[in-house]
Amino acid sequence: MHLRTPLCCLIILVAGLSCAYAQTPSEAKKSEESAETKTAQAPEEERLPVTIVLVSGAPLLVDEVSESPDGYWYKRGNITTFLDRARVARIELPKPPGEPQGSAAPPGRWSLAEATRVKEFFLNKFNKPLPLSAFGQSDLHTRWGLDHRNGMDVNLHPDSEEGRALVAFLRAESIPYLVFRGPIPGVATGPHIHVGNRSPRTYGR
Repeated sequence: MHLRTPLCCLIILVAGLSCAYAQTPSEAKKSEESAETKTAQAPEEERLPVTIVLVSGAPLLVDEVSESPDGYWYKRGNITTFLDRARVARIELPKPPGEPQGSAAPPGRWSLAEATRVKEFFLNKFNKPLPLSAFGQSDLHTRWGLDHRNGMDVNLHPDSEEGRALVAFLRAESIPYLVFRGPIPGVATGPHIHVGNRSPRTYGR
């Protein structure tokens, strides 16, 4: 009788170790698969490039662009290069996935006298005044050498609900505009919608 009890315990112990050994590779595999799934579900966010369209029509994809009186400085990786203004046709800002091509409406007839209908649209749509950060020329635009006398800046992110509604209205009314999703040295301090044609760099110079 006393010999059976230790023997039973030994059998149970061996069986338990065998089960644990058999489960370990499976559990390890599941852990690896779970880690791979998490990695696949959360890829590293890619930075959208800025496109410099040359006068020749060739696009140049770069990481950053800053404007100077004589041209543009652009950065790709750790290399910064200067590009003469005469070689640049336009700058296309990055757009998030799903955004229609073209962050700017074609140049058209526009003056600040038409600003009333833009303000009225926004007031009727959202029951609050259009959040303007600049109406016509400002001290900041003068320091940057921008002729902003015929433009107004709306303090809305273009991807917000209000920003998208305003952009849709401007498109429908054929009102020229530019959208900025972040700061650009000498051009924009942050996200906003510029209503009007692109401001030339001639004012006050």
